[in-house]
Amino acid sequence: MLLFPCHRLTEDQIVIEIGDAIDFNKEDVAHGHLCGEISRSAARTVIIDVQTPLVTATAVSVLLRTRRFAHSRGAVLCVVARRSLARRVFRATGVCRYLRVAATLPGAVRLTRGCRPLPQPPTRQGDGALT
Repeated sequence: MLLFPCHRLTEDQIVIEIGDAIDFNKEDVAHGHLCGEISRSAARTVIIDVQTPLVTATAVSVLLRTRRFAHSRGAVLCVVARRSLARRVFRATGVCRYLRVAATLPGAVRLTRGCRPLPQPPTRQGDGALT
């Protein structure tokens, strides 16, 4: 079972840590845990600290889905990618257009301060078409 440690930076900011790779058979569990932490905290700023250098396609999908969930609750989401390999994956996949990505926790805090929402990423319909 995946558990993501979570702690508050301030009353309105939480940090959720992802220490291991997220593979396809854990996608729904991972997304559920992240959304549960966001719901319980009622924080307006959510920082997900990706501590693993291995960022899978599934992890990218989970982060995008979690961003949509956070946005629907009025929260801003930012990702800390401490490892250069993880940051390269976010840049190469184009996810940086939809996720705020920082290299450090202080950088993430700065990115989320007074920020406007980023565009929503496209979603897939039942037939696989992007909308």
